[in-house]
Amino acid sequence: MTEAASTEAPLERRRRDLEALANEQFDVLIVGGGIVGCGALLDATSRGLRTALVEREDIAVGTSSRSSRLIHGGLRYLEQLRFGLVREALAERARILRLAPHLVRVEPLLFPLFGRRITTRAFYEAGMTVYDVLGARLDGGWHRHLSVAETVATSPSIRRTSLRGGLVFHDAVEDDARYTLAVARTAREAGAIVVTRAVAEGLIEDGRRVVGARVRDVLGGGVVEVRSRVVVDATGVWAADPESPLAGGSTRILPSRGAHLVVHRSRISGSMGMTIRVPGKVVFLVPWPGHWLIGTTDAPYDGPIDRPTAAAAEVDELLAAVNRVLDVDLVRADVVGTYAGLRPLIAPSDGSTVTASREHRVVREPNGLVRVGGGKFTTYRVMARDTIDAALIGLGETAASGRPSRTAGLRLLGAADRPDLDRLAVELGGRHGLADNVALSLVNRHGIAASEVAALGAATDQLHRLSPDHDHLEVEVTWAARHELALSLDDVLARRLRLVHELEDRAAGIAPRVAELLGAELGWDADRRAREVKTFLESANREFGVPAPAG
Repeated sequence: MTEAASTEAPLERRRRDLEALANEQFDVLIVGGGIVGCGALLDATSRGLRTALVEREDIAVGTSSRSSRLIHGGLRYLEQLRFGLVREALAERARILRLAPHLVRVEPLLFPLFGRRITTRAFYEAGMTVYDVLGARLDGGWHRHLSVAETVATSPSIRRTSLRGGLVFHDAVEDDARYTLAVARTAREAGAIVVTRAVAEGLIEDGRRVVGARVRDVLGGGVVEVRSRVVVDATGVWAADPESPLAGGSTRILPSRGAHLVVHRSRISGSMGMTIRVPGKVVFLVPWPGHWLIGTTDAPYDGPIDRPTAAAAEVDELLAAVNRVLDVDLVRADVVGTYAGLRPLIAPSDGSTVTASREHRVVREPNGLVRVGGGKFTTYRVMARDTIDAALIGLGETAASGRPSRTAGLRLLGAADRPDLDRLAVELGGRHGLADNVALSLVNRHGIAASEVAALGAATDQLHRLSPDHDHLEVEVTWAARHELALSLDDVLARRLRLVHELEDRAAGIAPRVAELLGAELGWDADRRAREVKTFLESANREFGVPAPAG
């Protein structure tokens, strides 16, 4: 039975999945619900392995919902002569665009050229040409040069001093949280078990070999012993936490914090995003519906792993980077939201996050535990493939023996060709009386499943907008509970709908209604709904740097 056809209550399915964890023998158990863990889940499931995933909180709650939301080759790696890494990432970018056209789109980006030296243009032109040759041209075409006048027309706010024109190239913009969720749901639809709010508290060993994990149900409070022939540690930056039950091993993870800002789209005029060159790295101005995302920083981090926040100095650093290039005078008051993520980098000998490898590493420990670290969102599928290749060795098999990875052409739940998605948006607008932008927004979040979401909304009278300034519908909250593993307001507002960083009140105005809709699916009474709203807003305000009210 497909997810859409299922009428099973969300908590009942979760209870049944917990029973499966307790009673079945799995081939592979994955700990960690970020993009790498979910990618490994799908890879293993598509190879015919009985696979389960446990996640301590929510799918993509950590790094995988806190990225710059770009699927890209990594222009700056060319300066480090990391041609292989760039080529691999661009090849994966091309695949991802085919796997999930509803969640990933190609966007033009402006690279402005400043400087008085004639060599400035030649240097960056050569870099862009290499980027194109390595694969960038296959999706967006060859880069093109803009004159000074054309650059100003494209970005009217750009500073004219020393401006020598610009280069336009293409990379892809994605919804990272929803993409990760789509990977997990695709695996779940194929038979994998996924349980969130399930904490791996320790490994089970038989002799010197790992044969499972003890998992605590955060909601119910019980502990189950999950037996699996292979266990995969895909906890990312949590592997750097000495308190983690999976800590240790032969690979040291070095967390690096990347902060991002969200500002209203109207605050910066321009027809496309931008790549801003700063010493040692680049800052992106990423187009997002109604907003610009500005990021990112890159700094060593040794604080709490859960819920990192953007430091004041990082906010100022990003504002300064934009103000150096654009005559907009952004100040902190212009920032609608901030968020920060931690990259799980492979630690170099000198501890520097600038030189830390963006390549991944998969290790089979002496006790059979498979660990994966490093890498970047764009290359998640390769990381997942390599992880399950290593897991197969623990199963006494190899990929070459009949279980090769099958994810290179496996489309994600909701995927369809872009023309078909655009036609569906028009059809839904006419059928349900949705405004064009609302229908298209719905399709861009749910793909072809948008027709089922809209049908549910019509049947439940939930085709109303949650907020008059945004395109999100009430029914999407109900859908999130029934089909998208949502168990809290934060799950819905931060990762399913992405509104917590886009509403200046941190979604306080709509939180009670969201709690009402979500609570109807999860059995919350009025007191529980009120507690959920209070907890959510305290967390959202704390992340943005607003202290909780006294009392």
